[in-house]
Amino acid sequence: MVVVDVGGIRCRALLDTGAGSSYASAALLDRLGKRPVRKEFRRIEMMMQTTDKEIEVHDVVIKNLSGDFHLRTEVTNVNRGVLLNLTNPRYKDMVTRYDHLKGIVMDDVDAKRELPVHLILGTSEYARIKTETTPKIGQSGEPIAELTRLGWTIMSPGSEPDLTNMFLTQTSTVDYEALCRLDVLGLEDRPVGDQCLVYEEFKEQLERSPERWYEVFFGRVITHPYPTTSTKV
Repeated sequence: MVVVDVGGIRCRALLDTGAGSSYASAALLDRLGKRPVRKEFRRIEMMMQTTDKEIEVHDVVIKNLSGDFHLRTEVTNVNRGVLLNLTNPRYKDMVTRYDHLKGIVMDDVDAKRELPVHLILGTSEYARIKTETTPKIGQSGEPIAELTRLGWTIMSPGSEPDLTNMFLTQTSTVDYEALCRLDVLGLEDRPVGDQCLVYEEFKEQLERSPERWYEVFFGRVITHPYPTTSTKV
Protein backbone atom coordinates (compact mmCIF):
# COMPACT_ATOMS: atom_id res chain seq x y z
CA MET A 1 0.00 0.00 0.00
CA VAL A 2 0.99 3.61 -0.55
CA VAL A 3 -0.61 6.86 0.59
CA VAL A 4 -1.40 9.11 -2.36
CA ASP A 5 -3.11 12.38 -3.17
CA VAL A 6 -6.06 12.31 -5.57
CA GLY A 7 -7.49 15.72 -6.30
CA GLY A 8 -6.47 17.02 -2.89
CA ILE A 9 -7.83 13.96 -1.07
CA ARG A 10 -5.39 11.66 0.69
CA CYS A 11 -6.17 7.97 0.50
CA ARG A 12 -4.49 4.58 0.32
CA ALA A 13 -3.77 2.77 -2.90
CA LEU A 14 -3.11 -0.95 -3.08
CA LEU A 15 -0.60 -2.04 -5.73
CA ASP A 16 -1.97 -5.20 -7.32
CA THR A 17 0.40 -6.61 -9.94
CA GLY A 18 -2.18 -9.24 -10.85
CA ALA A 19 -4.98 -6.80 -11.72
CA GLY A 20 -5.58 -5.96 -15.36
CA SER A 21 -7.38 -2.69 -14.52
CA SER A 22 -7.38 -0.03 -11.83
CA TYR A 23 -10.34 0.63 -9.55
CA ALA A 24 -11.62 3.38 -7.26
CA SER A 25 -14.35 3.42 -4.64
CA ALA A 26 -17.56 5.28 -5.36
CA ALA A 27 -17.02 7.28 -2.15
CA LEU A 28 -13.71 8.66 -3.42
CA LEU A 29 -15.07 9.52 -6.86
CA ASP A 30 -18.13 11.20 -5.34
CA ARG A 31 -15.88 13.43 -3.23
CA LEU A 32 -13.89 14.36 -6.32
CA GLY A 33 -17.12 15.39 -8.03
CA LYS A 34 -15.94 14.27 -11.44
CA ARG A 35 -18.18 12.84 -14.10
CA PRO A 36 -17.14 9.65 -15.85
CA VAL A 37 -15.29 9.99 -19.13
CA ARG A 38 -17.32 7.10 -20.58
CA LYS A 39 -19.50 4.15 -19.74
CA GLU A 40 -18.84 0.60 -20.84
CA PHE A 41 -20.63 -2.71 -20.81
CA ARG A 42 -18.43 -5.51 -19.55
CA ARG A 43 -19.17 -9.18 -19.37
CA ILE A 44 -18.46 -10.54 -15.92
CA GLU A 45 -17.70 -14.25 -15.73
CA MET A 46 -18.96 -15.85 -12.54
CA MET A 47 -18.85 -19.45 -11.40
CA MET A 48 -22.30 -20.49 -12.54
CA GLN A 49 -23.33 -17.70 -14.89
CA THR A 50 -22.27 -14.74 -17.02
CA THR A 51 -23.70 -11.26 -16.64
CA ASP A 52 -23.34 -7.97 -18.53
CA LYS A 53 -22.98 -4.85 -16.41
CA GLU A 54 -22.62 -1.16 -17.19
CA ILE A 55 -19.62 0.42 -15.52
CA GLU A 56 -18.28 3.95 -15.28
CA VAL A 57 -14.69 4.81 -16.16
CA HIS A 58 -13.15 7.93 -14.60
CA ASP A 59 -9.99 9.84 -15.40
CA VAL A 60 -7.99 10.68 -12.26
CA VAL A 61 -4.60 12.17 -11.43
CA ILE A 62 -2.70 10.45 -8.64
CA LYS A 63 0.18 12.31 -6.94
CA ASN A 64 2.76 11.33 -4.37
CA LEU A 65 2.69 13.25 -1.10
CA SER A 66 5.73 15.35 -1.99
CA GLY A 67 3.94 16.52 -5.14
CA ASP A 68 6.87 15.95 -7.52
CA PHE A 69 5.28 13.06 -9.40
CA HIS A 70 1.80 12.58 -10.82
CA LEU A 71 0.17 9.69 -12.61
CA ARG A 72 -2.84 10.16 -14.87
CA THR A 73 -4.85 7.01 -15.31
CA GLU A 74 -8.33 5.63 -15.79
CA VAL A 75 -10.11 3.82 -12.98
CA THR A 76 -13.27 1.77 -12.87
CA ASN A 77 -15.93 2.97 -10.46
CA VAL A 78 -16.75 0.28 -7.90
CA ASN A 79 -20.04 0.99 -6.16
CA ARG A 80 -18.68 0.64 -2.65
CA GLY A 81 -17.75 3.08 0.07
CA VAL A 82 -14.44 1.30 0.66
CA LEU A 83 -12.77 -1.22 -1.64
CA LEU A 84 -10.92 -3.08 1.11
CA ASN A 85 -10.17 -2.94 4.82
CA LEU A 86 -6.71 -4.36 5.49
CA THR A 87 -5.07 -5.14 8.79
CA ASN A 88 -2.64 -2.40 9.78
CA PRO A 89 0.90 -3.69 9.08
CA ARG A 90 2.33 -1.08 11.51
CA TYR A 91 5.18 0.02 9.30
CA LYS A 92 6.98 1.96 12.03
CA ASP A 93 7.41 -1.16 14.16
CA MET A 94 8.38 -3.19 11.12
CA VAL A 95 11.13 -0.77 10.09
CA THR A 96 12.52 -0.85 13.64
CA ARG A 97 12.40 -4.65 13.85
CA TYR A 98 14.31 -5.52 10.66
CA ASP A 99 17.83 -4.26 10.06
CA HIS A 100 17.58 -4.27 6.26
CA LEU A 101 14.68 -1.78 6.45
CA LYS A 102 16.66 0.84 8.35
CA GLY A 103 16.47 4.26 6.71
CA ILE A 104 13.13 3.67 5.00
CA VAL A 105 10.55 6.41 5.55
CA MET A 106 6.95 5.27 5.24
CA ASP A 107 4.21 7.81 4.62
CA ASP A 108 1.54 5.73 6.35
CA VAL A 109 1.76 6.26 10.12
CA ASP A 110 -1.90 5.56 10.93
CA ALA A 111 -2.38 3.62 14.17
CA LYS A 112 -5.89 2.29 13.49
CA ARG A 113 -6.36 -1.47 13.60
CA GLU A 114 -7.73 -1.63 10.05
CA LEU A 115 -6.83 0.64 7.14
CA PRO A 116 -9.32 1.46 4.36
CA VAL A 117 -8.23 1.22 0.73
CA HIS A 118 -9.96 3.41 -1.86
CA LEU A 119 -7.72 2.76 -4.87
CA ILE A 120 -6.38 -0.36 -6.53
CA LEU A 121 -3.67 0.19 -9.11
CA GLY A 122 -3.19 -2.59 -11.65
CA THR A 123 -0.26 -3.96 -13.61
CA SER A 124 0.14 -1.12 -16.13
CA GLU A 125 0.16 1.54 -13.40
CA TYR A 126 2.62 -0.47 -11.32
CA ALA A 127 4.99 -0.59 -14.31
CA ARG A 128 4.83 3.22 -14.60
CA ILE A 129 5.73 3.88 -10.97
CA LYS A 130 8.60 1.41 -10.65
CA THR A 131 12.07 2.83 -10.07
CA GLU A 132 15.58 1.51 -10.62
CA THR A 133 16.29 1.50 -6.90
CA THR A 134 17.27 -1.98 -5.71
CA PRO A 135 14.64 -3.48 -3.39
CA LYS A 136 15.70 -4.05 0.20
CA ILE A 137 15.59 -7.79 0.80
CA GLY A 138 16.46 -9.45 4.09
CA GLN A 139 16.50 -13.07 5.14
CA SER A 140 14.02 -15.66 3.96
CA GLY A 141 10.57 -14.95 5.39
CA GLU A 142 11.27 -11.26 6.06
CA PRO A 143 9.39 -8.36 4.41
CA ILE A 144 10.69 -6.73 1.24
CA ALA A 145 10.76 -2.97 0.68
CA GLU A 146 10.57 -1.37 -2.76
CA LEU A 147 10.78 2.30 -3.69
CA THR A 148 8.16 3.49 -6.17
CA ARG A 149 7.46 6.96 -7.54
CA LEU A 150 4.54 7.11 -5.13
CA GLY A 151 6.70 6.27 -2.11
CA TRP A 152 8.12 3.26 -0.31
CA THR A 153 6.11 0.07 -0.14
CA ILE A 154 6.70 -2.91 2.15
CA MET A 155 5.36 -6.25 1.09
CA SER A 156 5.39 -9.61 2.74
CA PRO A 157 7.26 -12.41 0.94
CA GLY A 158 4.31 -14.64 1.78
CA SER A 159 4.29 -18.08 3.34
CA GLU A 160 3.58 -21.60 2.17
CA PRO A 161 0.02 -22.75 2.93
CA ASP A 162 -0.59 -25.65 5.27
CA LEU A 163 -1.89 -28.37 2.98
CA THR A 164 -2.52 -30.95 5.68
CA ASN A 165 -6.11 -29.82 6.23
CA MET A 166 -6.71 -28.26 2.83
CA PHE A 167 -9.51 -30.68 2.05
CA LEU A 168 -11.52 -29.12 4.86
CA THR A 169 -11.32 -25.63 3.35
CA GLN A 170 -12.24 -26.25 -0.27
CA THR A 171 -14.70 -23.70 -1.60
CA SER A 172 -17.57 -24.15 -3.99
CA THR A 173 -15.31 -22.77 -6.73
CA VAL A 174 -12.84 -25.60 -6.16
CA ASP A 175 -15.65 -28.13 -6.15
CA TYR A 176 -17.06 -26.68 -9.37
CA GLU A 177 -13.69 -26.81 -11.13
CA ALA A 178 -13.17 -30.39 -9.96
CA LEU A 179 -16.60 -31.33 -11.27
CA CYS A 180 -15.85 -29.92 -14.71
CA ARG A 181 -12.40 -31.45 -15.12
CA LEU A 182 -12.11 -33.55 -18.24
CA ASP A 183 -10.96 -36.61 -16.34
CA VAL A 184 -14.08 -36.48 -14.14
CA LEU A 185 -16.27 -36.31 -17.24
CA GLY A 186 -14.35 -39.17 -18.82
CA LEU A 187 -13.03 -37.06 -21.70
CA GLU A 188 -9.42 -36.68 -20.71
CA ASP A 189 -6.73 -38.31 -22.85
CA ARG A 190 -4.49 -40.46 -20.70
CA PRO A 191 -1.11 -40.93 -22.39
CA VAL A 192 0.18 -43.41 -19.81
CA GLY A 193 -0.14 -46.91 -21.31
CA ASP A 194 -1.95 -45.77 -24.45
CA GLN A 195 1.00 -46.41 -26.75
CA CYS A 196 1.33 -50.02 -25.61
CA LEU A 197 -2.33 -50.66 -26.39
CA VAL A 198 -1.98 -49.12 -29.84
CA TYR A 199 1.14 -51.17 -30.53
CA GLU A 200 -0.52 -54.43 -29.51
CA GLU A 201 -3.52 -53.65 -31.67
CA PHE A 202 -1.19 -52.78 -34.55
CA LYS A 203 0.57 -56.14 -34.31
CA GLU A 204 -2.75 -57.99 -34.23
CA GLN A 205 -3.91 -56.32 -37.43
CA LEU A 206 -0.60 -56.64 -39.28
CA GLU A 207 -0.64 -59.23 -42.10
CA ARG A 208 1.85 -60.13 -44.83
CA SER A 209 0.42 -60.78 -48.29
CA PRO A 210 1.77 -63.41 -50.70
CA GLU A 211 3.36 -60.54 -52.64
CA ARG A 212 5.38 -59.81 -49.50
CA TRP A 213 3.44 -56.60 -48.79
CA TYR A 214 2.57 -55.73 -45.23
CA GLU A 215 -1.07 -54.82 -44.76
CA VAL A 216 -2.56 -53.10 -41.72
CA PHE A 217 -6.34 -52.86 -41.41
CA PHE A 218 -7.67 -49.88 -39.46
CA GLY A 219 -11.40 -50.11 -39.91
CA ARG A 220 -11.80 -49.90 -43.67
CA VAL A 221 -8.44 -48.29 -44.35
CA ILE A 222 -5.63 -50.45 -45.74
CA THR A 223 -2.06 -49.21 -45.46
CA HIS A 224 0.59 -50.64 -47.80
CA PRO A 225 4.14 -49.85 -46.73
CA TYR A 226 6.92 -50.24 -49.27
CA PRO A 227 7.85 -53.97 -49.73
CA THR A 228 11.21 -55.02 -48.46
CA THR A 229 12.86 -58.31 -47.53
CA SER A 230 14.48 -56.82 -44.43
CA THR A 231 11.39 -55.32 -42.82
CA LYS A 232 11.21 -56.04 -39.10
CA VAL A 233 8.12 -55.73 -36.98
